[in-house]
Amino acid sequence: MAIFFYKGNDNILESEKGNGQKSDQTGKKKIQDSFLKVLDNKNLSFLLGSGCSSYEVREEKKVGPEETPDTPILEVKQIGIPVMAPLAKEFYNLDDFKEQKEWLNKELNIDVSDKTFSTNLEMFLSTLHSLSFYHLRKTKKSEDDKSSDNEEKKEISKPFEELTQAEKIDSIMLLARNFLLKKCLNENNSKENNGTPSNDSPVIELYKQFYRKLLSRNSTLPRLNIFTTNYDLYSEKAMDLLGIHYVNGFTGGISKFFNPAIFNYALAEKMDLSQSKWSVIDNFFYLYKVHGSVNWVEAKGQRQNKLFNVKEIQDPEYARLKDESTIMIHPTPLKYNASLGSPYSDLFREFQRKLMQNNNILVTVGYSFNDEHINNLIFQAFTIPSFRLIVIGQPTEGSAIGQLLDLNDSRIWIIGEADHPDEEGIPIHYFKRFVEEILPDLTAEDLDKKMEDTINKLKELLK
Repeated sequence: MAIFFYKGNDNILESEKGNGQKSDQTGKKKIQDSFLKVLDNKNLSFLLGSGCSSYEVREEKKVGPEETPDTPILEVKQIGIPVMAPLAKEFYNLDDFKEQKEWLNKELNIDVSDKTFSTNLEMFLSTLHSLSFYHLRKTKKSEDDKSSDNEEKKEISKPFEELTQAEKIDSIMLLARNFLLKKCLNENNSKENNGTPSNDSPVIELYKQFYRKLLSRNSTLPRLNIFTTNYDLYSEKAMDLLGIHYVNGFTGGISKFFNPAIFNYALAEKMDLSQSKWSVIDNFFYLYKVHGSVNWVEAKGQRQNKLFNVKEIQDPEYARLKDESTIMIHPTPLKYNASLGSPYSDLFREFQRKLMQNNNILVTVGYSFNDEHINNLIFQAFTIPSFRLIVIGQPTEGSAIGQLLDLNDSRIWIIGEADHPDEEGIPIHYFKRFVEEILPDLTAEDLDKKMEDTINKLKELLK
């Protein structure tokens, strides 16, 4: 049986009705029926990992005139954002990182080929931040210096070998940060050319389909919580295109600043003009970006009138962001001794608060359980008997998901495909097939699509 549906370590697609195995279609129907009940749960949250924004396509490889292969040669092209392991591999193999890599290994005993760092660029950045913090505190000589902790870093123009140890660490940290920033902005694939769709439009369409299906949830239930470790803006773009309202922790008009109090608010409409009766609108979500976002930056010079000095910018571009001293990607403190690491501490606190609600269900998609901080909060939630965890992924031996399977807890569901993926080589636990084949569709999607096409045609007529 290729598709599996574990409750505890019992694959119910195989165990039901004796030893008779179900076909893939029957198995998918069984999973869909279970998800219909999940969507009706009062407290429901999704955790989207980096796998959700990765999207590979197969294109015919261009060959020279002297090459005439009998069959087309296909090559895999990433039009979305790679997951952390290939991102780390690409960065560590950069020509611009060769000298720095040797210095780290020789002087600081940091070997990026070690399993601690080899597949996790965030862990590498976290280590550099800790070293930078140590040198920062070590070199402080007066109270006045403390006010400049977060001043914009000047571009280091000296050759790497002429820098001090602290400057070398900061320069490597900046190199890694800007590499992540450039990859997550994905400008090579996200730009439209003369009205033609961008290369990454299939990623946006997939996110749109995901959020459109979630709108079918009963409107009398609390609004859904979407947590994500991703820095990219695919969720925001998809919801904007669908006209979905969302709270992401920022308030304001022209200038939007972080304020976690807004997560306690809801967008509602007045039902009775003669009375104070309100109803939360249907197309509304809470979005928590627990690792930050490419369009969050430190707002310099405005701390005196803002408690949380994090600003959201519109239309972020690499050319504008690369010179920012502090960009809110990867959970490192805005200022090492301020606000307990806000905004990240506030976002993780919200995550914990939602998990601790009674009868709460958390569905993880594209998340490999490589973040210990998030994992600890999820594991703590198991102290509540009514908590359930649904993992869309594959439990391999020794992996975190495999260890969850070994717990044999019926409150843990694991759904995926062990082998025999579809003709495109995509297993069913990947975001694309989860959205298209597993997540139930209770909306009039065809009608929504027709309305969208009609509106676009009307725009053309009005030009």
